[in-house]
Amino acid sequence: MEHLHRRISTVFNHLEDVEAIFLFNNDIVDKNFFYVSGLFDGVFDNCGVFCERNGRMFILTSTLEEEASRAAEGYAEIVTYRNQQDRDKILGRILSPHKRIGIPYHSVSHAFYLHLKDLFGDKEWLDAGTAFKKARMIKSHDEIEKIKRACEIVDRIAGCIPALLKEGMTELDLSAEIDFRLKREGAQGPAFKTIAAFGKNSSKPHYSGARVPLKRGDLVLVDFGAEYNGYCSDITRTYLTAKPDQDLYDLYSAVLKMQKAAIELIRAGTNVKHVEDEVRTLIDGDERFRGRFIHSLGHSLGLDVHDGSYPDADFQTEFSEHMVLTVEPGIYLPGVYGVRIEDDIVVGRDGCTLITSANREPVAYEIQ
Repeated sequence: MEHLHRRISTVFNHLEDVEAIFLFNNDIVDKNFFYVSGLFDGVFDNCGVFCERNGRMFILTSTLEEEASRAAEGYAEIVTYRNQQDRDKILGRILSPHKRIGIPYHSVSHAFYLHLKDLFGDKEWLDAGTAFKKARMIKSHDEIEKIKRACEIVDRIAGCIPALLKEGMTELDLSAEIDFRLKREGAQGPAFKTIAAFGKNSSKPHYSGARVPLKRGDLVLVDFGAEYNGYCSDITRTYLTAKPDQDLYDLYSAVLKMQKAAIELIRAGTNVKHVEDEVRTLIDGDERFRGRFIHSLGHSLGLDVHDGSYPDADFQTEFSEHMVLTVEPGIYLPGVYGVRIEDDIVVGRDGCTLITSANREPVAYEIQ
């Protein structure tokens, strides 16, 4: 299809003197496989895709994934193998015209890399990982629409969460309820492991959850995302289950102020470090919270929930039009509580568009 050819051409534009690209889902299912193959409705482990500069594409599939791979008929040649020996023989035939082949090093095990080197000693295997990151940094209209659908799903669930909170329910209860509702609302599943943290556990940014019961007055932090047709959303909300004291209200207000300031600053051509520095200056001005914003301002969003292109000091110094990002400042006071507010945006020339819309203002909710 035309949009796939554009994607593949963009990857090749970031690679010099590479004749072809090879991806194989051996130990890791690489999201780059979905990016160039256009396939979605399957697992595709032990499947590969081979792309030539002229646009010719081969899908190398096991018999287990053959039916799902047939969705690429019409723009790719489908080649089915029965076992590893058969696979390597077929691969040798496909590779034979080429000498310099790009593979993403990050998704290839050392053992499989050595296997390729041993089997095809006349080939030069070059890292295509950064080329894929650069290509995937800028989202197409179709990709943005899928991410927006994933955002609509999490917005609906975030709006329902206050009504789900019941005294005595556990963090695991809440995360399970969110995961159930993700599928019921049309997601293929969670985009990542759902975080539900009560009280002092909210100070741990990547807390995994436990059988901790909810008490009236606890802070409730939830971080979750939806996967829709392969694309991800990511949202965090912090809910108050009682009227906050002044310190908590000030902390929540500071995080919200940081996020709004960042969203106002982000636009195509703006320096990434400038935005980060401006936001950190806001929080470090209050000695109560100085140094307690302990992670990056956000990350890229796409086929992966951390799509890899931002932040990336190797090549990404400015925001670019059609980047899709999260903006998620947080302040964490160990052993006390933490507040994080996360939304998803599309970067434009004159600003950015917020594509999650669930309430983020401080509200004290009554729990049952």
